[in-house]
Amino acid sequence: MKKVIILLFSSIVLAAGCGEEEPAETDKKEPVEKEETVETNWWEEEAETYQLADLPRELEGLEQELVIKEGMYSGDNYDVAAAKEKLNELPVDVNEEELESAILQLIREDYHQEVETFVTFDPTVQIDQDSPNEEVEKPTAETAMSTTHFAILLDASGSMNAESDGTSRMELAKEAINDFIEILPENSTVSLRVYGHEGTGTDEDKEKSCKSTETLYNGEMDQKEFSNALEGVTPAGWTPIANALKESEKDIPDAASNAIVYVVSDGIETCDGDTVAEAEQLNKQGVEPIINIIGFQVDDEAQKLLKQVAEAGQGEFTYAGNKQDLDDYWQKEYDRMQSAWEEWQREGMKKADEISKELMEQADKTGKSIMDKSDLEFKRAEELIDYLTSELEMANADNLWSKFYERSTSIWSYGYDNQTKNWGEAYENGNDAWRYFYETGNEKWTEYYNKMN
Repeated sequence: MKKVIILLFSSIVLAAGCGEEEPAETDKKEPVEKEETVETNWWEEEAETYQLADLPRELEGLEQELVIKEGMYSGDNYDVAAAKEKLNELPVDVNEEELESAILQLIREDYHQEVETFVTFDPTVQIDQDSPNEEVEKPTAETAMSTTHFAILLDASGSMNAESDGTSRMELAKEAINDFIEILPENSTVSLRVYGHEGTGTDEDKEKSCKSTETLYNGEMDQKEFSNALEGVTPAGWTPIANALKESEKDIPDAASNAIVYVVSDGIETCDGDTVAEAEQLNKQGVEPIINIIGFQVDDEAQKLLKQVAEAGQGEFTYAGNKQDLDDYWQKEYDRMQSAWEEWQREGMKKADEISKELMEQADKTGKSIMDKSDLEFKRAEELIDYLTSELEMANADNLWSKFYERSTSIWSYGYDNQTKNWGEAYENGNDAWRYFYETGNEKWTEYYNKMN
């Protein structure tokens, strides 16, 4: 059976080879057409463009031209002999537009980085520098925002009725606090919390008095309203300092970047609270308050305990045995703030000068780079145009000099105009920032100086 099959197949093949029958339609093969490939001459090729991302605006007409990629013999790669060899490949009858394209394909300079710098250039002189009691988010002459909160905790326990030289401790405390709030920075916020102001100093009233703490004022500084609230405080019961420290966290606005807590007291905790622990806990909060404690005529043991509370809050304890001691304390505070504002002013003016100078140098350098490249590109174009007209005698090259001169002038002007504009804006903005720090620093320094004298 196997042989029969083979012989049959052979006969079919032979019959087909005799040409007596037409081959089946499915056996026909269609001829494959070859695709014609048209080679583009190098001077006719479309130049590639640098893609600049995240620009604040669309590129203008000339800028679009300036981000086209550089020619094969641009910059330090310039080789006049090699460039002329490439020009020898041009047909004698090539038109003016193609001649211009050919020269640019050879010697076009790379301007894309300079264009990107000018398009994204921001002449703003912005200085992120915290003031002693205010955070300057955008320090211009028009705006400055305080984010510091001053929380004053006043002891209203019964012992504040005690007198010294005919004046009660409470009266001394009120006078000192009123003097202090007069020199707080503009736009700062302040709160007044009292504690121990309810009940009496008796054992029967201890629980009531130890729970007593109340915020009498909280908000932007209004000296009249604050003083009115302070005036109504009357000494009464026990001394719950720990409770007052714990509750004072509620007085600090969420927007405050820092807070200073002043505790004015004539004694230690008498309500069994852990004042050191509360001071530590308060200090761990995001605003990291500084706790300054002023103690009136307290004994050695009380001084020691109050000092521990102050240290736990990263603050300080000041002993005020009389009005003069208290006045001396505030004088030191004024002096500290005066010095801090002076340093703030000095650093701000220095930064304003540095940032402004850096921006002006960037504007100057970028503009100069564009102008230099424009001059160099035109000089090389002149050399190649002369070769086309003099050596190759191409009639269509006669008007190229005018075209490249116009191109060079436009590019040079672009560099110069942007250099001048950006340099001037950086200079003016630097002056504005410098003046802001200078004038504000002088104003604050004078304010504290007047308080000290």
